[in-house]
Amino acid sequence: MNPLYVKARSRLILDNPFFGTLCLRLKPVEWEEPTGATDGVHLFYNPKWFEKLSEIQRIGFLAHEVMHVVFLHITRRQERGPEKWNVACDYAINNYLIAESFILPDGGLVDEQYDDMTAEAIYSLLPEPPKGWAQMALDSGKCGGVLDHPGQDGTSGTAGAIEAELTVAINQAAESAKAQGKLSANMESIVSEIVEPKVDWPSVLARFMRANNKTDFTWVRPNRRFISTGLYLPSLHNPALEEVAIITDTSGSIVDDVLTQFTSETSAILRDLNPEKIHFLQCDAEVNEVTEYTRESLPLKVTYQGRGGTAFRPAFDYINEHMPQVRCAVYLTDLCSDDFGDEPPYDVLWISTLKDQTAPFGEVVYMNN
Repeated sequence: MNPLYVKARSRLILDNPFFGTLCLRLKPVEWEEPTGATDGVHLFYNPKWFEKLSEIQRIGFLAHEVMHVVFLHITRRQERGPEKWNVACDYAINNYLIAESFILPDGGLVDEQYDDMTAEAIYSLLPEPPKGWAQMALDSGKCGGVLDHPGQDGTSGTAGAIEAELTVAINQAAESAKAQGKLSANMESIVSEIVEPKVDWPSVLARFMRANNKTDFTWVRPNRRFISTGLYLPSLHNPALEEVAIITDTSGSIVDDVLTQFTSETSAILRDLNPEKIHFLQCDAEVNEVTEYTRESLPLKVTYQGRGGTAFRPAFDYINEHMPQVRCAVYLTDLCSDDFGDEPPYDVLWISTLKDQTAPFGEVVYMNN
């Protein structure tokens, strides 16, 4: 193995074990493309380009590729153009890396206007690449690119399995770094949104899928493994729920750590259940903020509004008036209010942070603490 690669990776392990541990999972492979890239399994790099970098830039390049894995860019491109996707992904992660004090190779794409935006959102804002860009270097950002994970077969189920495996690895790396006192607050927040839901959402929300009479199979995405045999079998696809309302209690009785947990639970619903759309309402005694999320919104960055009193009625009134298409509502709360209002015409699932709390309608599930 290239000794400069080994040295840079060793420094990364010692100085920033979260990134270093994840980097160890990536098999280094020399290639002839101008810079480097990762597909979540391999870390490709051009040895001549790598040798020209300073040592701190080599470390920054490795961290850059690891960050693509942390943000699951390797499974999220879908039908987007790979060149433009690379640019969007670089803009999405490089500001985080600079905040972590990494030094990137010259030419790394950085723009403050894309702070806290997902790669998908950035992609939608970028112009189409010029003709012939596809024949240029994979990495137009000069910092290292991102490739599709080699294990994908085009189905959402496969992508979900890959992401579940990576999520375990990300959590283990974070726990190891935290134990050494070397996990920054910013990275801890990012990781917690990805890996720390406390509710078994697939089990809890299965009743809603059954109630909606959804099937687990669809002909929209045929299983590619059987196409060569002439059998067009439907792929296993989890349509989950169509449109879901998630209401977060932002009253004064909800502390910051619990709000962070609410973000984690919402992220888990997006990742594990893949609803068509989530209507995310922040409510104390009134509805303070309404945002729409899809799976492509991950990782979520939520700024909570509220901290007043508690009333559940306003959120349901808002949904009834503005969101008639919602099939169910999930309310994340401590259930410390008597103002429930009338039972809405859709299923309600209460996720309570406190034990032994009750509600006059819907089902109550207690968050594991």
